[in-house]
Amino acid sequence: MSSGDPSPSTNRPRIEPILYECIIVRSQQHAEALFKTIAAKSQALGSFVKSLAIGDSVTLQQSKDILAACSQNVVNFAVWTNSRNPSVFLPFVRSLSIRRLSLRSTHSAELSVPLILLAALTHLMILDGPYSWFQMREAVRDAKNAINSGYPSAAAQFRSLTHFATCSQNWGNTQSLLKLAANLRYFIVVVSPYSKAAPMIAQRIREIGDRRMVLVEYSPTIESWESSTRGLSSSVWERAEKLVKDGYFAEHGDVRKWNP
Repeated sequence: MSSGDPSPSTNRPRIEPILYECIIVRSQQHAEALFKTIAAKSQALGSFVKSLAIGDSVTLQQSKDILAACSQNVVNFAVWTNSRNPSVFLPFVRSLSIRRLSLRSTHSAELSVPLILLAALTHLMILDGPYSWFQMREAVRDAKNAINSGYPSAAAQFRSLTHFATCSQNWGNTQSLLKLAANLRYFIVVVSPYSKAAPMIAQRIREIGDRRMVLVEYSPTIESWESSTRGLSSSVWERAEKLVKDGYFAEHGDVRKWNP
């Protein structure tokens, strides 16, 4: 190495923002390793994180500590769990810049998204469940009664939302977003590959006739989320955008295209 070449120690500050831009914490062991890394390097390390996902076995206390250390600049946040309400983590998110939120749990739950977070979201994915959703019920009631008794209006809550994805268990309960979210451009129904329900859902979308709706086949795993976040595969959002642009309402079935 010549005297003019940058040393490893000089390069490290340039590499770390890229290295820690996307963090997936799958387990308690991953959480402990992350805490040690932050302590050994710099408390500022957490400010590099733009995309963050928390897995099923990470404890609630660990999750709180992770969010305290790493969520101040997060734009893309995901919770992948089987045994808990995924929205319990959201009050501890520190970022005011979150635009993409993915929640997945097989645990039946009552979802509640902090209003300051909800109003900023452009992309929201809610998978599995089944869920009930506090804000959705209140927004529907508010819209039906045409009153606002101290609760933010539907327009205010969902004003930034352009992309929404949900699964077959919840899509019927969330169709109100087609009316409530004024800027919604894509309403995506996610089904697993080879789902037996896909043809029926595709037919129902065709009957509804709203060309913002589209069925997309997707394996809802934390690995899939990581792959698309790192740019290694197309995201649900990108696939839906292309399908809608090309005039399709589903990836599945023989007749998948809207009539001209």
